[in-house]
Amino acid sequence: MYVLYADSRATLKANSQIFDRYMEPMLQAMERAKQAGRIPANLPEISQYLQVCRWPFRQLEYSFALDALLQHLKPGMRYLDSGSGATPLAHVISQLGVEAEACDSDAQLIAALRQLQPETIYGTRVQYSTQDLTATSYPDESFDAISCISVLEHIPAPHDQRALCELQRILKPGGILVMTVDFTPVSTMYERAAYFAQRAVQLIRRGDLLAIVHGLGRKVAARQVVSAGVAQQARSANQCFEISHIEQDLLPALHTQEEPSRLPFTTNMRAITPSDTKRFWDLAAGLYHNQGQRAVLPAAFIGRKIGTIEMPTA
Repeated sequence: MYVLYADSRATLKANSQIFDRYMEPMLQAMERAKQAGRIPANLPEISQYLQVCRWPFRQLEYSFALDALLQHLKPGMRYLDSGSGATPLAHVISQLGVEAEACDSDAQLIAALRQLQPETIYGTRVQYSTQDLTATSYPDESFDAISCISVLEHIPAPHDQRALCELQRILKPGGILVMTVDFTPVSTMYERAAYFAQRAVQLIRRGDLLAIVHGLGRKVAARQVVSAGVAQQARSANQCFEISHIEQDLLPALHTQEEPSRLPFTTNMRAITPSDTKRFWDLAAGLYHNQGQRAVLPAAFIGRKIGTIEMPTA
């Protein structure tokens, strides 16, 4: 897997040119629609994504994904953006003459997007549907390419592995799966304890004691999953992947041939430190502190499905 990281604004700019060429025009089109009052109140995600998609973190994610997808997809092929949210990625791919689809588990979001009719804003056509990524309604071998961008960290173990198996089931032989996950670089026990203590203090100050209780409950449930033998490492929903999660649970669930990226990112996950991560987030002034001081980067993978694979059922 690759770690998507830049040590300077010059490196970020060099490695996010694909984002600037393909994603930025779509974001600007949505901004114009928002300014014209075309975005309904039941779609607050649009305003959020107009900001989040431009974070350095996301610029590198979408550049990585688009570089792989644009190389592989040809007119007439079929593509799925799984766990799409409100991003315009599928509309970028639709410009190629590809049959593009987007799905998300949030039924209200999908309904609101259908009502909005993004094709009238982007000038491209994308079919939206509500899907549970652990059990979609798509037939076997439906898509020539699938992307899954920063989605699996929202799915607790072992359901994250089941989602990966499901995406591979609906991928055609020879098709590619492009995936990114939020990844936490190697940190010391002190750094981890300091982060959790800081997070607890923030919640207490907000009076959100229920969030602390729910968080502890998720941690206990994650441990029980490991005890049951269906995951090697405990990981709850919305917990970023660590190296142990990736190596012991995620990579073994990938039944594809890893493909190289043309972009110059490192594959040495242990070479990046939390201090490196902070410097990267600080490329956008104030972002690191405004987003909870999280030492998080995208880990990314390109896999090609070779032949028909017998997928595990659990």
